[in-house]
Amino acid sequence: MSESATRPQSGPLRCGLVGLTFIASSPAVPTITGGRGVLPYSHASALARIPHLIDLVAICDIVPAMIDRFTDQWGATWPGLHTYLDVHEMIAREQLDIIAVVTPDDRHADIVVAAANAGIPAIMCEKPLATTLADADRMIAAVDANGTRMTVEHTRRWDPYYHQVKALIEAGKLGEIRTITGTLHGERAMLFRNGTHILDLMNYYAGSPPARVFARLEPGYEDFVAYRGDGGHDPASEPGATAMIEYENGIRGIYNGEKGTIGLTEWDILGTAGRIRINAGFAEYWTLDPESGDLVQRPFPATLIMTGAIQAAYEELVAALTAGGSIRSTARDARQTLGVIEAILRSNQAGQMVEVDQGAPA
Repeated sequence: MSESATRPQSGPLRCGLVGLTFIASSPAVPTITGGRGVLPYSHASALARIPHLIDLVAICDIVPAMIDRFTDQWGATWPGLHTYLDVHEMIAREQLDIIAVVTPDDRHADIVVAAANAGIPAIMCEKPLATTLADADRMIAAVDANGTRMTVEHTRRWDPYYHQVKALIEAGKLGEIRTITGTLHGERAMLFRNGTHILDLMNYYAGSPPARVFARLEPGYEDFVAYRGDGGHDPASEPGATAMIEYENGIRGIYNGEKGTIGLTEWDILGTAGRIRINAGFAEYWTLDPESGDLVQRPFPATLIMTGAIQAAYEELVAALTAGGSIRSTARDARQTLGVIEAILRSNQAGQMVEVDQGAPA
């Protein structure tokens, strides 16, 4: 396995963006709940805020109209942008420092492997990492073999609002964590496309590998045994699911993914000395009063204002590449989340609890 080498930064790093749907190209917009500040919600709007760190020099999509739309939106920001219909041509010609893989879910693997093998030193990959564990494993093998620094964009790991929960857990403010419940209700409660965000944050808060899963898919998906989505367009292409997850450290997780209900995305973390319930618009923080023993609500020590997690993910990736910093959402972290999704499918078929495939050790 190659060692990851740092490269001193004398100017902005050269970046290429592959896949130009809304998550790649949307302008910065206000969020819709809770008074959260203006977000660089897309990769382009995040990169536009850090031109001193990263210069977007090339874009690629197999649909010419997507390229035209991107250049119409962002041509004034990056007037010298090179455009490609073939990602392999872009990789060969552009001498990239970073490639951002923002394609449909099932097309990440081949591009990541090609980029790593071509010597591109850093990769930003959208979630989910892949749609099969076999693809995830060959991505990890290529990244390891080439010493590539890779981040998987499970957004909330960089959001300071959600990250504050992790800090409180690690500081022991909730005591010993017993259960973590992740809820994804609404039309787009799709296991691969959006469920990956819920499950990844559950794993992050648990701080331990997921070991076993018992699960049921929503009715009508009895024969759903592998990804057959369409890149997230049609909610009917993926099921919702309910799952119980046992972590190696004894924490139990409950994943509630239900379509056709009131839209709701939140996490509820319960420990022996406290509780936090959090979503995009609020956080309830409760701890035991040392004198009365009652559960008392406390002020949550974080504000709703943020500059955007995708921007923070890019900043972290640059620091990892140029100064040897750590990465908060690695390919192996993302494989754990995919491992839970794959176990959910196997458990539904088997009608019993199954072991989570942990993959090869680091």
